[in-house]
Amino acid sequence: MNRVAVFIDAGYLYASAIKLLTGIKQSRSAITLSYEDFLDYIIKQSEALTRRELLRVYWYDGTSSGPTGAHRKLAYQSNVKLRLGMVSLAGEQKGVDSLLIMDMANLAQNRAMSDAVVLTGDEDIRVGVVLAQQYGVRVHLVGIADPDGERNQSSMLQQEADTTGLIGLEELQKFATVNDRSSSEHGEDDEYGDDPAAAALVQQLLDEAAGSLIGMLNPDELIQARIGLGTGAQSVPPMLDRQLLTVGRQRMQRDLMPHEKRQLRARFVTQLKRAAPDPNEPAEA
Repeated sequence: MNRVAVFIDAGYLYASAIKLLTGIKQSRSAITLSYEDFLDYIIKQSEALTRRELLRVYWYDGTSSGPTGAHRKLAYQSNVKLRLGMVSLAGEQKGVDSLLIMDMANLAQNRAMSDAVVLTGDEDIRVGVVLAQQYGVRVHLVGIADPDGERNQSSMLQQEADTTGLIGLEELQKFATVNDRSSSEHGEDDEYGDDPAAAALVQQLLDEAAGSLIGMLNPDELIQARIGLGTGAQSVPPMLDRQLLTVGRQRMQRDLMPHEKRQLRARFVTQLKRAAPDPNEPAEA
């Protein structure tokens, strides 16, 4: 079939777009991506580049607890196939690359596409590129420009592609904007504007995150964590603190703001004290 399929690595898209727009690495919450505008842009560019009609767009991302609201919005977009891998407790994506490689290989083998436009920078995708090319598919690698002018893509991946191209700052600004989250302009009480429902949801998610980590600990670990707090201490032991923040990020589907980290730790301490007795206090007769 004379069709072009588009493969989007969302992790690469967000990370590269944020760095180009802000100059530094930040969480996804740093920008707003207009999915409709981006899809319209990438589809038109792909059809113009290959002179082929679109088969569909494949969107790859990771999740720790099922599709997010953004994922569900994408899934309802015309001509888009959402493909989700998993995110580990350490924040690492699992299975996303393999989904992309498998789809490229299957579409090529079944003669469902003549061209593939791939937006990624990961060298692991090189395997899919080679497999697709073996079935006669032309692969066009697209990247997002880096602030220092360098390509933020694997050199081996670039070498395998039939053509390469870059999305520059001016083009990127058509569908991505930087969010204003200046800590100097916002206090802890007004981070959520005039939306009490949003603030209440955040508090609920923080409670759930704290409770989730409590539920992962066995009785001995709970006692050790309780001891680690120290007499009257409100800080979380370092090892547990890393786990707690990871669970919090997964529950919120974004990085936590400074005051949210403090609130999450306070909720964990409160729930831990309920779940484990103080070993320094004498047992009741």
